[in-house]
Amino acid sequence: MTYTGNGTSTKETSLKSTGTAPGAPLVSVVLTSYNYEAYVAEAIQSVFTQSYRNIELIVVDDGSQDASPDVIRSMIQDAPFPVKTLFKENGGQSSAFNAAYEHVHGEIVCFIDSDDVWREDKVKAMVNLIRRCPDGGVYQHQCEVGFGGPNRLEYIISGDVFDGWKRLGPRVNVAVYQGRISPFVPTVGLAFRKAVLDQVMPIPKQLITCPDAFLTRTCITHGPLYSRPAVLATWRDHGDNAGKDEQFGYQAYWLKVIMPALNEYYRDHDIPLEFYYDPADQSKPAKAAIPGGLRRLPRRLLNRLRYTLPR
Repeated sequence: MTYTGNGTSTKETSLKSTGTAPGAPLVSVVLTSYNYEAYVAEAIQSVFTQSYRNIELIVVDDGSQDASPDVIRSMIQDAPFPVKTLFKENGGQSSAFNAAYEHVHGEIVCFIDSDDVWREDKVKAMVNLIRRCPDGGVYQHQCEVGFGGPNRLEYIISGDVFDGWKRLGPRVNVAVYQGRISPFVPTVGLAFRKAVLDQVMPIPKQLITCPDAFLTRTCITHGPLYSRPAVLATWRDHGDNAGKDEQFGYQAYWLKVIMPALNEYYRDHDIPLEFYYDPADQSKPAKAAIPGGLRRLPRRLLNRLRYTLPR
């Protein structure tokens, strides 16, 4: 074990054979953890059992005060592919994402929270989707909620989401269009091209939770949203979810922290878009702004489409 000047410790496993076909892109998996000793082992195991093997895993423990670091160290002893672990002082989830991203080498990046789990074909399915649709800004798939509960979303969409936002704008009232700007699944169901993330990272440090809200709404300015309707992960809904804390509610956190960070990104990158919140103004454009190529997939079609889209 070595220690850097900022108090962060790192450990990297030796390189092992992946058994993946030559030319298969490297996928970097970022797993962040904070006080989830009851869940983190299963999250790591769900990465280790992926059918796609050309993976590197970066695990960041953000100053856990429970036994999470010991669980992580135990889990990676016989890792099937390279793993880097970072144990840092608590700074919030965005700081953990940023710390991990400094060690990302893959063409494709997937994120997983330490209380969630993947199905074994998740990475394979997303690699195939990205190969088929290489211009995407954000890639995602359907998730189930809880411990084997029903699907979280009634539908999942694909298309030029950002084009739809621009048709509503340049100023978009989230009091009216909050649903329109939120077509994304949780972190566990997201994947990105590193070439796009390089244009967005690092995430503002004030986003101590829900950094996916920033990543999705900035990366989407770099290409369409592509979605697989297949359920490939479980997003766990439990009493300790960070987003359930009152200080991270919509009024206190989304409007006062996330929305200003997004608007700052848009201004800094000369993107003609601004979100604002005015519940008194319920006016809408005369014509509905439907993003070009946007597809809304009702839940009753998901099972049928699950077997026709690329895996």
